[in-house]
Amino acid sequence: MPFFLSHPAAAWLLPAVTLPILFHLFFRLRRTVREFPSLMFFLRIDPRLSAKRKVHEWLILILRCLFIALLILALARPLLGMKGAGGNVARLVLIDNSGSMIAPTPMGLSKLTLAERATEKLIASSRKGDATAVQVMIPDPTSTLPHGFDASPATLRDSIGKLTPSDGAASVPKAIRLALATLDTAITAQRELHIVTDLQQKNWSRGDLGAEAQAPNVRIIVHRLETAPVTTGSVSIEPVEVPARSIPAGRIMPIRVALQNHGPATAHVRLNTTDDSGKNLSRNLEVAPNASSLVTVTFSFGNPGFHWAQVWAEGDVAPTANHADLGFWCTDVQKVLFVGAKNDFAALPYAVSPGGNSDLSGIDTIFTTTDQLTASLASKPLAVVLTWENWPQDGAASQALQDYVRKGGTLFLVPSPDTAAAIDKQVATWLDASLSATQTAKDAEPVMLLQDGDAIWHDLRNAEGRPSLGMLRAFQYRPIKTTGTDWQVLATSAQGAPLLARRNFEQGRIFASGLAFTPKWSSLPLKAGFVVLVQNAIFGEQSGSVPVRLMKAAEEFHFDFAGEQATVKSLAGSALDWQGLARDFAGFPRTGVYEIKQQNHVNWVATSGNADEADSNFLPLAPVPLLHNLPHDVVPLVHEDDLAQTELGQRSGLPLYRWLLLTALLLLLAETWLANERSSDLGKKLFHSLLPSLSAKKTTSGKPRELTKV
Repeated sequence: MPFFLSHPAAAWLLPAVTLPILFHLFFRLRRTVREFPSLMFFLRIDPRLSAKRKVHEWLILILRCLFIALLILALARPLLGMKGAGGNVARLVLIDNSGSMIAPTPMGLSKLTLAERATEKLIASSRKGDATAVQVMIPDPTSTLPHGFDASPATLRDSIGKLTPSDGAASVPKAIRLALATLDTAITAQRELHIVTDLQQKNWSRGDLGAEAQAPNVRIIVHRLETAPVTTGSVSIEPVEVPARSIPAGRIMPIRVALQNHGPATAHVRLNTTDDSGKNLSRNLEVAPNASSLVTVTFSFGNPGFHWAQVWAEGDVAPTANHADLGFWCTDVQKVLFVGAKNDFAALPYAVSPGGNSDLSGIDTIFTTTDQLTASLASKPLAVVLTWENWPQDGAASQALQDYVRKGGTLFLVPSPDTAAAIDKQVATWLDASLSATQTAKDAEPVMLLQDGDAIWHDLRNAEGRPSLGMLRAFQYRPIKTTGTDWQVLATSAQGAPLLARRNFEQGRIFASGLAFTPKWSSLPLKAGFVVLVQNAIFGEQSGSVPVRLMKAAEEFHFDFAGEQATVKSLAGSALDWQGLARDFAGFPRTGVYEIKQQNHVNWVATSGNADEADSNFLPLAPVPLLHNLPHDVVPLVHEDDLAQTELGQRSGLPLYRWLLLTALLLLLAETWLANERSSDLGKKLFHSLLPSLSAKKTTSGKPRELTKV
């Protein structure tokens, strides 16, 4: 039957078997010469006793050598009788490198470090002819892991030692499908998939392998890593919401940062911020157990172009979920064109440009007339604001306004605050909207806000994610009438009358309001969120035109030109310098700010840690629901030898480790007895009790012969 050593490195200790022989031959006690009056009694000793003593000593020597040999073999953990008649195995190790793997095990090592060491031990225990491959759940462009089964064990071990943790969450179904596809390329019939993971519940609850996932010839083993219990604060930074639009240079941009404490104790952390100008700020915070804390930080950039900032918390045990990198696209000072007199728009100009200039908002307000509208549109304002009563009757001006909106402009239509004003001018038919007669509420009528996820409610949502402007009331209004189906109502009266609606018009947008922005019409101008609402409407959602993308680490990224060459370079955070075909790029596994060049285009990506990785809930040591269609085993991984032992134990017929230790113990007892049998009373009693017949013969043969009388 085949004989295999699980840890062949221990065989290098076998020369130690010769140590008892060396001591016996070269380090024996030297005889000393002593004067003695007579040798007559020694001459009468039976010569056979000296020969037996030599046999006795050599027997002890052999037992000592065997004891050392068996002890070394036990350390090598031999296996006897391999399954499959010694067939080779194609083995793929899938290492979970998601953010939660940085957390420590009960032994103090990080889970990722333990996974790496266990994989190295598994590779070292492979037989000649076995094929081994290693993959990670989150692709890493900086990784040197070779693809497929062609790499040598030394190359694999060297690449594993260079793995670095990621800051994102793994797509477990996708990683398993890729691993099974790699195993399909193996030429051996026996195949194994070893998944080394902490079974973080949120990671392993996303997605589905699908009914088509099959692995008929693959034995799947999930090695579950234990996580040390969290006894202190564990703070993560929840996804930071940044408006997907350009920001006027010099404008102060408030950013809300939510800190979530997943731990059972109060977390004392320091929140730090920095930006590309070198401005650093920090503050100390306390976050209650299993609670969140909302903090507002501000950034301002003086020059147009791309700018980045970083926000991170330190002082807790979740180092991968408390870092957010942000990117901003700044433009020159913007202009908003008001067609009419300033009084026609009540509080609206002050909401667009607080202070009357661009110092605070980065927006200048320009007032013009309908006669000058066409010429004013040539400056490409950020938005145009008109009253329904002052719609231009000149066909050329109306056409210029339509072209402006069609090419990406924003048009805002509001009623005049003068309640006596009548709409006696016909608006253009391409608007598909008009106003009804003025309605006055006997009692202040509540205003209902709709479309919770719309960008206009950015920074206006409450803890439940719903838009909130406090107790918003309307005193009078003019309901909006729309004839098209592409209008989206954003606010209504309690009676259901549309008060604010939006329509996407090719690349631009049209906002229609049935409320004049004066306290005589509603309480909206008195609300703190009024300025934010107007700014959101003016700037809008510009994600398609802003060359900055904010995403989570390890989130799937797509290039504009997948088949073209691309260059990726980090500007802040995790180091990355990559160049090649765009379709070969693995993604952004860690937080950072990156510049992407492709053809003549330059874009930027800012990645943040995934807050889910701070979650401390893990699946138990039981069958995994995600793998319900695939037969698998779930085993614990506590020590770095466990991975190799699980794999080899499944392949072996008989592990000899315990038998060798038991035999070595028996040999040690026998050697101890033989070495002490001549001088120890205990040894003599044991000898007499176990072998009485031999004891009697020994006593008879050892009895001194009587002297013959002469």
